[in-house]
Amino acid sequence: MRPSTKYTFLVLFLSAAFITAASVGSSPDSNEILEAQQQQQQRQQQQQTSFAFLEHEGNSFEAFATPPPSSFLIEFNLPPAGVNRHERMRMEETGEFQSFTANRHANVATQHQDFQDFMIDQLKIDFAVRHEFFDLMNGISIDLQDVPPHKLSQILEQIRDIPDVVKVSPLVSMNQPKSIVHNVGIFDTQAAAPQLSTAHEQTGVLSARNEHNLTGKGIKVGVIDTGVDYTHEAFGSCYGGPGCKIQYGFDFVEPNQPKFQGGFDCVGHGTHVAGIIAGNSTANHFLGVAPDVTLGVYRVFPCQGSSKDDVIIAALEKAYSDGMDVVNLSLGGGSSWANTSLSKVAGSLAKLGVVVVAAIGNDGELGIDEVSSPSINQDAISVASFEGSGYLSNYFQIKGVSEARIDFSDSPPKDLADVPHSLVLPAEDIEGCQPYKTSLDGAVAFIKRGTCSFVQKIKLAQDAGAIGCIFYNNVEGGLRPKIDDPSVHIFGHGITQLQGQLILDQFGSGKTSKVEVIYKTEKGVFKNAMANQISLFSSWGLGPELELKPDVGAPGGYIYSTIPVVKGSYSTMSGTSMATPFVAGTAALMLQADPTIDRREVLGRLQIYAKPGLYKDTHIMDSVARQGAGMVNVWDAIRGQAFVEPTRLALNDTDNTLSSYTLTVTNQYETVETFIISHIPAHSVLGFTPTGLPSDKVAYNESAATFVVDKEDELRLKPGETGTFTFHFDPPSDLDIQSHWIFSGYVKITPSDTSRPAMQVPYAGMHGSYSTVDILNLQENYPVVVGPTPDGKLMPIMFDEEQPRNYTMVGSNIVTMLLKISNPMRNLQVYVMDATTHRVVGMAPVDGEYIGRTDNVKSKFFVVPWAGRMIGNDGELVHLGDGDYSLVVVAPKPFSRNVGLSGGPHESWMSPIIHIRH
Repeated sequence: MRPSTKYTFLVLFLSAAFITAASVGSSPDSNEILEAQQQQQQRQQQQQTSFAFLEHEGNSFEAFATPPPSSFLIEFNLPPAGVNRHERMRMEETGEFQSFTANRHANVATQHQDFQDFMIDQLKIDFAVRHEFFDLMNGISIDLQDVPPHKLSQILEQIRDIPDVVKVSPLVSMNQPKSIVHNVGIFDTQAAAPQLSTAHEQTGVLSARNEHNLTGKGIKVGVIDTGVDYTHEAFGSCYGGPGCKIQYGFDFVEPNQPKFQGGFDCVGHGTHVAGIIAGNSTANHFLGVAPDVTLGVYRVFPCQGSSKDDVIIAALEKAYSDGMDVVNLSLGGGSSWANTSLSKVAGSLAKLGVVVVAAIGNDGELGIDEVSSPSINQDAISVASFEGSGYLSNYFQIKGVSEARIDFSDSPPKDLADVPHSLVLPAEDIEGCQPYKTSLDGAVAFIKRGTCSFVQKIKLAQDAGAIGCIFYNNVEGGLRPKIDDPSVHIFGHGITQLQGQLILDQFGSGKTSKVEVIYKTEKGVFKNAMANQISLFSSWGLGPELELKPDVGAPGGYIYSTIPVVKGSYSTMSGTSMATPFVAGTAALMLQADPTIDRREVLGRLQIYAKPGLYKDTHIMDSVARQGAGMVNVWDAIRGQAFVEPTRLALNDTDNTLSSYTLTVTNQYETVETFIISHIPAHSVLGFTPTGLPSDKVAYNESAATFVVDKEDELRLKPGETGTFTFHFDPPSDLDIQSHWIFSGYVKITPSDTSRPAMQVPYAGMHGSYSTVDILNLQENYPVVVGPTPDGKLMPIMFDEEQPRNYTMVGSNIVTMLLKISNPMRNLQVYVMDATTHRVVGMAPVDGEYIGRTDNVKSKFFVVPWAGRMIGNDGELVHLGDGDYSLVVVAPKPFSRNVGLSGGPHESWMSPIIHIRH
């Protein structure tokens, strides 16, 4: 039986929900309550204009009033049945593993059956089992059936009281993985070979293959994704038989699929990922990182839409059951914590010795603290994306300028190849947002991004007779205009700001100048101007409490790999989804080189032997918060015979950092070696506004920490001997301590024998106190109470005490609060206060745990509905009668573990008076 808890209910975050055990905390301090009341009146006056965007966005009330969840994950108290990878290998050799597993499964299964019997016989609750979990988690996922929303909380409380139940949490929707698809088609073998070899050179794969013939043979790699096209010749055009790359798998979307147990890929993402790991096509000069591994394929995403996290957990269990040595998870997105169910199960698999590799996400434009789950787990390898040295692309030329090849990512216009066409720079409006006064008949319009939508731009050009549009960016980076209007019948694609300027230089100075553009039939190999730099789309770390993430990076920009045959067999994509399988492949090479290596050492070696990248064209490294340890180099990770621990240093903030740090170096070379310690600084970065809100514009500064070695800066070690370096960091003194700069860099340890690779240990910390950052976005007048207008729009409610708004707490006539979570927080609590006596009478059952940022997006909120119920001091649910109440929202600051207004650093907000009149 679980310990006595007070109550749990519902907090909705758009499509995600959080249900947690909540105890009534300390009563709010009366002075804080009175202060909050005074502040509330000031905020009330500002909200009329501050939230006008809600109407402009056209958000309906229904869009935020997400129905209560009906699917839940139940966890039990017996440990799961899984065993460590090396112990499993030993038991498989002796024949013990099958009987050992069967016995442990039986104990777990008994607990599952007891739970189901109790639900049916004692509670009379109707439900359906979705999945059962035995090895990585002792749990069961269920769908509750025909449960009225007003009874959900009571039923969940009953479930938590069932013997052996330790946790009940709602299932979370996981979006289908997204990558940037460059519609460049299939390339001839001569064009493809250079692009593939540069990525393998960047990561040391080519050296590992050439020097030691490492191809991943004998290693099993699981791909949890959208499925794989097993008919592709790069995978042997078969499944399960001799010569087939894919030997294991399961389709969790269509489990009764008769043709292919691993799940046929109707999206293309999973096939592309699998090709990066293990593709092998002699005819097409295509070779993956580890072409001789055995693949397990686990389809968890449908052709369209999302999946629940229990489906991915089931796939992780199946990958364990099938004996995968490495598991690739090219999925996830958004700010998260390591305490989510999916993240914890991924961590459990890693703790059993399986190398778990996960994408950090593609939310680079949203600023810091965007590490996704399960990548955030400290036992998983979190992967960022680097730009490759070169890439393949369609291109066009400007007639008369032979050296100017302009690449673009979209499909080339049909029937226009190799024929000159006029390129027109409209004189009236270079952004193409006004009707054209002159004809563009038969010409291609050259238009600057900005002011109006791409659809408006291309429709105006089309109306003027243009056959297509080239859009050039007005900021740094590539451009992929979204044009999804069925009335548009001409082509349109984007190019970079730099490429746009090159073309602008070709125009004369007339009112309407023309040059000629020629779209080429063949594909071209291009040098990447951002080679060896972090991709702009790659998500930022650090973790929600300044954990050091990402761990490493790999090529993820413009990666050429396999896609389903029906979609063209090969294509180029970009994303951390592409960088992740590179790392999974390198892990397979390391396991082949040394089958006894521990999973933790795989991560550690990939980190310390990685190669950090510079920031743009400077001489200083990019931030560790962006690139982790840097680009993986598997050849150095394999040939390097020294090791250092720890392999990463999270310095926390100024309030929580240590006075000194120690690294332990082990000499695994066969000769005496002297190791020298030094420091490589990285750029400091600022991801907050002056008031502590997160910013999507991350600022850079060359100021770095001062590195001070406390003792000797050299170690002379015999073979097998260990020694330590002790040192400390002084944060950058010229950076404002109130601004929350993140400083970082690398502690470098270099062998005196220069033929041996050096090691780098990444570190990162915050200059200033993390506890002073904003959580509830109070300065921008959040939280806000909202309600539906007569036309269904969602608008802030203006409270007037002379004409109070009455709530019946029936249907949509309930209190709905929108919160903007500026920075991640561990939990959220909402107290109910009697507005007459100013005493806290209970806690609203709207508690949430481990909440990530809601990002810098206007229409993204954390939604807290309240239907007039509270948890009384006796822990029972109370339906409040008529009366006047206020809600007090309490959010702990980073690193704060205590709940309640009197329990540690926090922020609080008080709602206007809520009149309940049933």
